[in-house]
Amino acid sequence: MSDKVSARVVDQRVRNRIIEAIDVLAMGDEGVRLFGASAYFEQFYDFVPHSDDGEMPVMDSMTPEEVAAVKEVSCILDAACDATQEIHDPEELIATAWPLRVAAIAQKTHDLMVRRGRFSEEHEEKEPSQ
Repeated sequence: MSDKVSARVVDQRVRNRIIEAIDVLAMGDEGVRLFGASAYFEQFYDFVPHSDDGEMPVMDSMTPEEVAAVKEVSCILDAACDATQEIHDPEELIATAWPLRVAAIAQKTHDLMVRRGRFSEEHEEKEPSQ
């Protein structure tokens, strides 16, 4: 039996990870406290690059509406990252109010993506089953 995973399943897994990253952003200040100032940003940038680092990958598992919403999150997160790049202390980042601004947009995107559901991480699906 092969352990090889199809490109579609990888795509589905990445979409699920983006949902998880956006969930942290939607927590606002609490997300910063739980993950730290650097990881707050990086857990999203692991899957959606900062605008300086390239374009968001094309993903068949996401609808055009989801792509647009994730790009909106990416845009405000890039602005927050750029404005606070010297800050490494969670409470200092929270004091900038950026996490709350990000949370407002991230929550809408999270709700949109979760409403549709999560994909299987083991087999290909046309639509999320979870």
